[in-house]
Amino acid sequence: MAKKQLSSEELRSRLTVGHFGDSAAQELPPGDPLTVTQMVLEIDRIRPYDGNPRRQRNPQYDEIKASIRAQKRLNNAIEVTRRPDDDLYMVRAGGNTRLQVLKELYEETGDEAYRQVHVLYHPWTSDQDVLGAHLIENEMRGTMTLIDRALAVDRLREMFEAEVGESLSRSELQRRLQEIGYTASRTLLRRFSYAATTLLPCIPQALYGGLGNDGVEKLRKLHRSAHAVGESHGHTQDAVDMVFEESLAVTDAPDWDPGAARQELERRLAEDLSLDLRTVRMELDTPPTQDPEGTTDPSDMPSDADPGAMGQPTPPVQDAPPDGVPGANPERSGAATGGEAGEGDPPPAAPPVTAPTEPAPTPGPAPTVAELRDRIYTLARQIATRYHYADQIQPVDIGYGYFIDLPSETVEEAAARMNGVENDYRLWTWWLLFSWSQIGLHPDRVLQTAPTHRLASAIHRGDEEEVIARHIPEPPWRALGWMVSSCLREPDFADFVALVQACRDLQHQADADDLDPWEG
Repeated sequence: MAKKQLSSEELRSRLTVGHFGDSAAQELPPGDPLTVTQMVLEIDRIRPYDGNPRRQRNPQYDEIKASIRAQKRLNNAIEVTRRPDDDLYMVRAGGNTRLQVLKELYEETGDEAYRQVHVLYHPWTSDQDVLGAHLIENEMRGTMTLIDRALAVDRLREMFEAEVGESLSRSELQRRLQEIGYTASRTLLRRFSYAATTLLPCIPQALYGGLGNDGVEKLRKLHRSAHAVGESHGHTQDAVDMVFEESLAVTDAPDWDPGAARQELERRLAEDLSLDLRTVRMELDTPPTQDPEGTTDPSDMPSDADPGAMGQPTPPVQDAPPDGVPGANPERSGAATGGEAGEGDPPPAAPPVTAPTEPAPTPGPAPTVAELRDRIYTLARQIATRYHYADQIQPVDIGYGYFIDLPSETVEEAAARMNGVENDYRLWTWWLLFSWSQIGLHPDRVLQTAPTHRLASAIHRGDEEEVIARHIPEPPWRALGWMVSSCLREPDFADFVALVQACRDLQHQADADDLDPWEG
């Protein structure tokens, strides 16, 4: 009997339903691929991510729109996914701004070039993964306020806790965040929590206006000091909290002045505690020994938790004399433990003798900005040489001491001569060197010094995405932590650490000398 010939629609349907009996695959919307797949979708079939952690308008929105209008396409595909049983696809990791721009341009022009878009489809995993991907993507681009990041992490914590049915310690939250690719220290997580739970109800305008890490940490320390002052005069923490929060709230503004908030706090505390302003100011400046959040979470202990690290006095440590020196070890030398030495007993131990020590070397003068530039260039070229980028590294006497230009070969040419792992190392190395060279931040200064610099010229023209895509496409930034901690080769790792330290030293020295490194 002749077999029934399947139509193309029937064949496609059978190919996309997954393995027979695989219930997980059956939950996917009909026709969705089971692996990461390139697709072309109409823009009205894609919606922005409904949990986008960035609440503010992208500050680069107009530039992005102008670039897309000029090219009538995107240089990089938007990543999308789709929840089970959802009719529309959803932006998976960044891309909300580009999608909105495409929809605006299509409405404004009716040009069919904006109606369809190339996407990279990812099978649905979980809301935690999608929120984490958006958080990482936005943070890598530097377009998020601290409060946006804090609220995103708080939402992830709620998701994790709903999944396990119990509250998470800060260290467990940190571990779960790392599992989805987001790395944050426990100190930063504590700061996020403080901003989202304590500060946001009081100063939302200041936080959404861009109040950052330093400002939040100073407020947290001021809060601790206010607790200490209140408790020393018989006030409860709750009473002090009320004064603190009211003082912040009445001064909240987009251009919030922390000095005005502190003055208001001093005035209210003095009034509540029946003290003069000078006393309150002096006591607020006395470092407290207790955190307002307490220390119930052991993950908040310093990693090398010595007694002094939590505000307790550290006992003095005396250098023990080496073995063989009289008095080095009472048991080993037979020292008497009490009373007078009897006949036949060993004589009393001689008093301890401190071994001579070498005088501490006198530190030399700090390296100059010019010397640090030379060191940074040497390290950058050393790294670049291992990946055939030596010709792209140029020494300069501005910025961090070097520029890196685009590789001479294209993506296809590089892929033809090396395997995938080597190419990944090559991409990471170029992008890390590029990020520290700061060319993207100062293309005009680069062109003044190096008029033929191709990458700076592309950035200046606004078509860097297209140029970069042909030569050195962006690697998967969400894997950066994993790559640095697990895959970066030892010589590269040591050189990168030294490079980062030298860049920090240069910036500190420039600040001390009141110099702008980009002025030369």
